[in-house]
Amino acid sequence: MKNNNIARVRVLYGLFAGILLICLGLFVCNVISAEDRPQMADLMSPNKGVTFAITDLHSSAPLYLQEQPVDGTPAHVTAHAHINRFDVDINTQDVDNLPDSRLIWVLVLQVFEVLSLVAVLVLVVIALWSFYRSAKHGRVFPARNVSLLMAIGFLLLAMSLSMDTSTYLERRVAYDLLQGTQWVPEAHYTLHFIRIFFGMTIIFLAQIIKIGREMQEEQELTI
Repeated sequence: MKNNNIARVRVLYGLFAGILLICLGLFVCNVISAEDRPQMADLMSPNKGVTFAITDLHSSAPLYLQEQPVDGTPAHVTAHAHINRFDVDINTQDVDNLPDSRLIWVLVLQVFEVLSLVAVLVLVVIALWSFYRSAKHGRVFPARNVSLLMAIGFLLLAMSLSMDTSTYLERRVAYDLLQGTQWVPEAHYTLHFIRIFFGMTIIFLAQIIKIGREMQEEQELTI
């Protein structure tokens, strides 16, 4: 049985390493990123209509990487800035003529993000207290702690994917509205490596703890 558990650990390590290598490949191909981006600012504001903020110029935009001189530097220093990101608010007072369901989905996903974050914070507090109580009673790996870690990991993954999806939908709307201008933003789907990495790490850690708990129980039974 011990050999079976060790084999399971090796399989988990292999899966984790494989996922990280896939993420690394996507990162090199510029499909995923480690940066956080601003989300929708004001949706259906009573005074402003529909407003949302967009960042990152498209690589084909005339302003992309355009060089701008930086004034006010010391006499022996010459500095230039290159534009590849910007902040722009897109606003329309005519809300009835913008029945874009993508904006509603953005709002729904962002509400889910907030609820997921609150749930993660609550579960972290519960998990810390549970680990403390378990340690006091000499039980380091109770099943409840494993379940809490799994829930935290999956919530982090779901929250990350919802953030990425809402940002993508927001960009697509802006991309359609800004066609023909020099401010066309990037509109590809972007995954954020850091959040996914931590979510996957917690899930795999929970599985390792689960296997360790089973090995501990088997050892106690043999004694």
